[in-house]
Amino acid sequence: MEQTIEKSIEEKIESLITQSLEKILEKNIELILDTKLDSYLGKKLGFSSDKNLEKIFEKKLGETIGQHNEQHAAKEWLNVQETCDYIGISYKGLQKLIDQGLKFISIGRSKRFSKTEINHFLKNVQA
Repeated sequence: MEQTIEKSIEEKIESLITQSLEKILEKNIELILDTKLDSYLGKKLGFSSDKNLEKIFEKKLGETIGQHNEQHAAKEWLNVQETCDYIGISYKGLQKLIDQGLKFISIGRSKRFSKTEINHFLKNVQA
């Protein structure tokens, strides 16, 4: 009977140790995978792994916005969607600007906005 109890206690202790080790390994594996993922993403984005991922994201976002603005730079007249993208607002936001006096021209059922007018209007609204 004593041997059975001792054996049961040993099995319980062994089970607890195994569970504890599994939890420790799981946490370490997650940490290693997170570090590897950050390193991998950094390399894919062209940065060394010691840089802050937030700075990397901000830089890439800035480059993307710059490329987007360059695509629209040569165009003076923008449609509604291009105007929303150019200003960085929603369609409802554009409607509010129109209600506040943003000028546009109508070509049939289509509206066109001048970049010059948009920039002038936004400067005056912010002033």
